[in-house]
Amino acid sequence: MEYEVYEFTYNGFYGNLNSNKKMNYTATFKKWTNDPGIGVFECSDGKERFIPTFAIVNFKRENHPIQDYGGDKKNKLLFGAACAS
Repeated sequence: MEYEVYEFTYNGFYGNLNSNKKMNYTATFKKWTNDPGIGVFECSDGKERFIPTFAIVNFKRENHPIQDYGGDKKNKLLFGAACAS
């Protein structure tokens, strides 16, 4: 499924939509990362991006596999590298 993407910022801890402006590319889900709600998406401009699901227009969790963080979650810190798109 190909999605439109809202302009966003994400620093590994906190994310924010910059506006209701949409990016000039679409994104197709590939797989989950180890960070909650962050997926790897193949984009229409040929780039692969880490995109938070809050920035995906009409993203429906039930249409994708369950995100598995691996192992014992209570003893993990789930933080990721900063990204923006």
